[in-house]
Amino acid sequence: MKQLYYFLSVCLIFCLFSCQTDDNSLSNVGYLNLRVSANSSANTKAVPDDYKPKQIAVQIINSKGVVVKETDDSQTWDSPIKLETGTYTVKASSNGFDGQESGFDIPYYAASKEITIQSGKELQETITCTLANVKVTVKFDATFLEKFQGRTINVQVGDLTNTNKFAPITFTTTETRSAYFPVGNLYATITINNPDNQYQPYTLRQEFTNVQAKDHYILNYKVQETGSSNITVTVDPTTHEYSYTFTVSTEAQNKATLTAGAWDRLAYLKAENVTTGTGVSTEGITFQYRVKTDTQTEAEGTTWNNITTTLSEGKYTAMLTGLNASTTYEYRLANSDGETIGNIKEFTTSEDDNNESLYNSGFENWYESSRIWYAASQNDVSNKTYVWDSSNPGSGSFGYNPTTGDSDIKHSGNYSAKLETQYAVVKLAAASLYYGRFNGLVSTKGAKIDFGQPFTSRPISFKGYFQYAPVAIDKVGGNQPANTVGKGDTDICSIFIILSKGTYQVDNTDTSTLLTEEKVKNTDQFIAYGELPASECVSTNGQWKEFNIPLKYKENAFGEQPTHLIIVCSSSKYGDYFTGGVGSTLHLDDFELIYDGEPTIWK
Repeated sequence: MKQLYYFLSVCLIFCLFSCQTDDNSLSNVGYLNLRVSANSSANTKAVPDDYKPKQIAVQIINSKGVVVKETDDSQTWDSPIKLETGTYTVKASSNGFDGQESGFDIPYYAASKEITIQSGKELQETITCTLANVKVTVKFDATFLEKFQGRTINVQVGDLTNTNKFAPITFTTTETRSAYFPVGNLYATITINNPDNQYQPYTLRQEFTNVQAKDHYILNYKVQETGSSNITVTVDPTTHEYSYTFTVSTEAQNKATLTAGAWDRLAYLKAENVTTGTGVSTEGITFQYRVKTDTQTEAEGTTWNNITTTLSEGKYTAMLTGLNASTTYEYRLANSDGETIGNIKEFTTSEDDNNESLYNSGFENWYESSRIWYAASQNDVSNKTYVWDSSNPGSGSFGYNPTTGDSDIKHSGNYSAKLETQYAVVKLAAASLYYGRFNGLVSTKGAKIDFGQPFTSRPISFKGYFQYAPVAIDKVGGNQPANTVGKGDTDICSIFIILSKGTYQVDNTDTSTLLTEEKVKNTDQFIAYGELPASECVSTNGQWKEFNIPLKYKENAFGEQPTHLIIVCSSSKYGDYFTGGVGSTLHLDDFELIYDGEPTIWK
């Protein structure tokens, strides 16, 4: 009997302990009955091909940040969900996408809510996901499409602050879908091409800052009417819709006058009268270029190459080197956002320059014919194919040859050219040597000279050696320019070079025809000019001195090709005005044209 009592007592204690354990277990749990929905009416991983925005993934995260329950599709989740008592965060979002890419028809829905699970109770909770990215819709007015019929029209929407954040989206006039973008500042740029496909007479840019999730930007484009403003905005705060109306002028607002001058391997680019439309940045404006092909378009992804560009007094300039001969290139002026300022234009490089050398550049060939000395071979003199001429034909008939070969003083070889100012009977005869032809005397008052020999190359400088021994000026013609030289002053020599379109005749009895720097600059037939500075046209104290004269190419004639070369050297700079020192002597040797390097622009 005693044993039976003991057994019953143990059983009772065990039952009581078991019930207490069940009660403790029930006091530590509760239940969540969760409903998840996506409200599509509210407003950096790639998007999966099978992305379904309304398939909502859910995570339940405890107070320690640990995910205790999760599913890829809330619709398949059985309720109620058993959870330990405590505070949780429920996160729901479109499955398989984090909203950090841009694209058409990819809305991203998300929501987050904190809940508390109580012991033994069932919590009824609804979490509604709303649009977590930004929606953009582009619309074109019917009159707008009619006005610009036949033109290519694109609207590009992208990230304003970080171009690498997500890809910009291009809307065409036939695009009816809306695009979605991560939250952040945006820009929208419309580009309208010319009907002749000469590109972009018009661009308009608008920036959108403080963009928020659920915002819906509706961009309406229509033709500008007289007196209308450029952009109007309406806002509906209940739906987060922002409706922008852009009025587009039929005239370009981004303007620039672009010109290019091309050689065989380089081109000089210039942009003037540059203006930009509303919202178009002027930061980082630079020239860009690319090779033009038969299928060249402005499709997205076409590569433009930047060129170092200089801005001075409102004018943009650039020297583009390293080009290929006989090739067509496109070029444009663009800002740092890649927007074209003005039109895209083109230029074509010339055929390979043959880089012509100078005739008898070392002055080794001399020949006397009918008492006149020529810096040429006998054959060239006989056939009248010589290139260098001098003042000898004018004074030679009187027995004077101011220009001759000299075997005693030379820089190299056997001869140099010796130019000595002389007095020929009634007039000062400044010795000269030039590319051209003596045309004849003008009675005893002077002579006519046809400057220039056939030449089509474009050197960047003229190099050589000279030795000069001047004397005091003792003959004064009286007509030379003011503030130059006078009687008693030390004589100075002259060496200059000109690239010309055709020959040029000088009559030194008519001072208006004489070749001065101002005359060259203001005469359209001349393309480039270079002269040894007067400060260097002085005594060399019996020594040979090297000169290297840069050719200055006229900015507005840079792409033009010369037909003739003019080189003029004189022992008395103002000998054309019959002013100089009798006995002033200039020696010349080893002339050379330089082609390597970047040319100088004469602005």
